[in-house]
Amino acid sequence: MIPGFSQSDFAHKLRYTRAMRFIFPAALIGVFILPGTILAQDSEAPISARNFLWVNQDFCTAGQPSHQDLIRLKRKGVQSVLNLRTTAEDPGVAKEGAAVQALGLKYFHLPVDSGRLTPKLGDEFLRIVSDESNRPLFIHCASANRVGAFWIIHRVVNHGWSLAKAEEEARKVGLRSRKLLEFARKYLEQAGH
Repeated sequence: MIPGFSQSDFAHKLRYTRAMRFIFPAALIGVFILPGTILAQDSEAPISARNFLWVNQDFCTAGQPSHQDLIRLKRKGVQSVLNLRTTAEDPGVAKEGAAVQALGLKYFHLPVDSGRLTPKLGDEFLRIVSDESNRPLFIHCASANRVGAFWIIHRVVNHGWSLAKAEEEARKVGLRSRKLLEFARKYLEQAGH
């Protein structure tokens, strides 16, 4: 026996030493490895915005995104955000613009009030989506309803799609409003499509 140590002290220290062989590495994992794993999982988390859809490699659409959604979209390669919401319905539009720009993305605000639909809105939407330097582009409103209506215009004008095919895809995007559908049809008719 070691002088100054009782047998129970020796057994206690031995158990403590053996336990530390397992506790110390576990603590290192908790401090250094798990946070990176959690961050990696967060970047792979799905976009939570209502009606989110990757339409193709250049465009994705949805309803109102969260700040985390914007971060995830940037990680997925999105270069620009186009917001169709009005400041009357969402006073946070200015904050969203600042948050998007702080992430290093381009921000476009094209306020679409379904009570004041004009051909100029369609023209400006086409200008933004036609500029390849804005892609991949995330387009949103509150629910993707307005996005769907303007998406019809884009598909018919820029891709030569039939109105029926464009309307079918717009419903997948989020179009639900008859009024917005009629606006898109009238815009295309006036534009000669």
